[in-house]
Formats: sequence, C-alpha cells, structure tokens
Amino acid sequence: MADKLYGPIRVSANGRYLIDARGEPFFWLGDTAWPLFARYSPDEARAYLANRAQKGFTVIQGVLAWGGGTGFEAREPGPNALGHRPWLGSPDRPNEAYFQHVDDLLAFAEEQGLVLAMLPTWGYYVNDIGVLNPDNARAYGRWLGERYREAPNVIWVNGGDRIPTGSEETWRALALGLREGDGGAHLITYHPCGWRHSSQFFHQEDWLDINMIETWTEWAKVYPAVLSDYCLTPIKPVILGEGAYENGPEYPQGPITPLIVRRQAWWAFMAGGYITYGQDQMWRMGPNWTATFDTPGAIQMGIFRRVATSRPWWQRVPDQSLFASGVSSERTLNAAVRGPDSTWAMAYLASQCHVLLHLDRILTRNVRVTLVNPATGEERDAGTFATGNRTGSVFPKGTTQWFSTPGHWEDAVLLLDGIE
Repeated sequence: MADKLYGPIRVSANGRYLIDARGEPFFWLGDTAWPLFARYSPDEARAYLANRAQKGFTVIQGVLAWGGGTGFEAREPGPNALGHRPWLGSPDRPNEAYFQHVDDLLAFAEEQGLVLAMLPTWGYYVNDIGVLNPDNARAYGRWLGERYREAPNVIWVNGGDRIPTGSEETWRALALGLREGDGGAHLITYHPCGWRHSSQFFHQEDWLDINMIETWTEWAKVYPAVLSDYCLTPIKPVILGEGAYENGPEYPQGPITPLIVRRQAWWAFMAGGYITYGQDQMWRMGPNWTATFDTPGAIQMGIFRRVATSRPWWQRVPDQSLFASGVSSERTLNAAVRGPDSTWAMAYLASQCHVLLHLDRILTRNVRVTLVNPATGEERDAGTFATGNRTGSVFPKGTTQWFSTPGHWEDAVLLLDGIE
C-alpha cells in the first residue's frame, strides 16, 4: 500500500531533515528515472511509479528537458512518447502539450504518495551549447513555478549533471525564476556532476534549500562526502543524489552488486544524509528494460527504509566513537549513529567483520542488541548487556562487547536499544 503524501515538503526548523505539510518527518528514499517525462510511455511511466511506491520509495528524480543523458545528448531536447517536445524553439516558449503529460504524471505520482524531484533541464543545454541564458532561463523557471505552484509533490532540482562553473548566472536565474513563479512553495536543490557537491558552489545562497552530491564511480567516498556537507553551516539537509547504479557497466570499482547498493544507502544514512538509488536500465532504457523493475537492489531499498526508520531517524547523530575497534575504512567502512539522548544507536557493518563496540555510549543501565540482515530483513537477537552506566559508581564502567557479521551474511545492521 502506497503512503499518503502530505505536501509540499519543507525543511525542518533545525535544518537537518525534511518534513511534510503536517510537520511530520519525511524520509527521502529516491530513485533515478531521468527520462521519465521524456521517453517513458504513459503506461510505462505509471507502471514504474506504482512499482516504486509499492517498494517504499518516496521521491523520483526525472528531467523535463532531456536530450539522452551525458555523452548522448541531442542538440534539442527530444520529444516525449506522445511526440511533443518541451519547448517551441526556445526555453521561454514551453509547449503546453508536453506539459499536459507532465501534469498527468504528477497527479498519478501524488496518488501513489510520491514526490517528483524535477530537473527543468539537463545541464547540456546550459553549459555545453548555451540554449538557456540568464534571460530565458529565468522566464522558463518562472513559468514552471507558476504552473506547479499548487502541486503538493514537487521538489525542484536545478543543474543536471554539470558543475556550474562558467554558467553560474544562468543557473541562478533559473532558480530565481522558479522561486518567483511558485512563491517559495517548493524546495530547490542542485544536481552536480561526478564527485561534486552543490555546496561547493551555492551553499550560502538562499535559493539552495538542500545540498545534493554525486559520487557516481567514487562509491567508496559516500560516507566522507555526505558527512562533510552534514557538518556545514548554515545547516541544510544532504542528499546523495547520484551514486553508482546497480548493474552499471562503467565503474572501475565494479561490479555494482546489491551489496554495493546497500553500502551506499547505509553510508549516506549513517553520515546524516539521504539516498537516491539508481538502476542502470531505468535511464538507459535498454532492451526489455521494464523487466528490471524488481532487481535485488531495488527490493532491498525497501528493507533499508524499514530498518532505518524503525528508530527516531530524524534525530540521529553520526558517531564513529561507538567503535572501540574494527571501524575499517573506504570500501569496507563500518559506520554508526546514535540518538541525541544516547538511549539508542545503530551500526552498519559493511562486510564480514568483527567490531568492538562501546556499550557505555548507551546511557541506560542495559542495552538490547538486535542483528538485521540488510539483504533480507531477517532479525536475530544478539543479546542484552550491561552498559556500565547507572551502577552507583562515581565513574561509569567502560564496557565493550564484540559483535560479528553472521556467517553467510554479506553485511549487517546492529540495533542497540537502551533498557533499564
């Protein structure tokens, strides 16, 4: 059953996470479907959106003016499956017929409880050939903002697989147009290209509500990349907007197996951020691409969401000091978060490994530990232990305990819940 959406989505008062229109925490679990508006047929788009909603995804990233993807762009954004192009010769002349199809998909997505994170254009049409300039970009953004001002399920994604260098004024104009058009009704982020952060270019600018990161081939750098933006001021939510795609063929650190998909998701979460998953065929649309809707990585993102949100996730604090030993590094990094009152914690073990945890980091008398298999959702009781706290002693006892990834599991999540 799809979640009911209460939009539009906003940023929490402390800047750390997203909230819905009721003020309730909103968990961004994204998926990548760059050609959603431009190349999926209406039936394919609806089948895809319904599938993603059922799996627990909450946000879908797609491009309004799409030309084929980086390295494959056409000189003019292509027509959608109904034969309509997004622009009538110029970005400041949007094609009503094209955007009626966008309207239909937005309405269907809302029924499915999904937010559509929409890129007004792929970056090629700004940086590479300059179809958009500060004047027509602002007009195009204003038109989009006005058209979708009342839509409850829109987040705007400026950029489009490009760094803004040399085209900053056009990207700013597009963002300002969006804001003028919708009066600030919807959040705006910026999608950079490989191994870059929106924060490197626009962090201090008022229109940038959310930071977005692309690591792409550098999947082993997800944790430090997300953590670095988590630590910035002013505080803004952080999204890993494009990592390594499941089954993607172009990765020096491949193959991109479901294990790598899970590592990226858990690393982003443990660093205080959020994740957009990607399946290679969702944007390439290779032969029989709709048969890849149910790949293991996509299914396991639903398990990830269930486990990650089983505790007050919006309050989590990244805390590697939970590890007394065995934190590892890079491709097998283990990572942890805890609650702000230190009554609960989670640890992700990225491989078959042993870790020594500081149970005294949990400020209750005892702690109950549960092991979860991130690939299947299987749970195992790992025991209840004294933490060394609240013993009546002047100084708490420094209590540690070894834990291991169970045999035949590739990775594991440890849930630590304080009890008296």
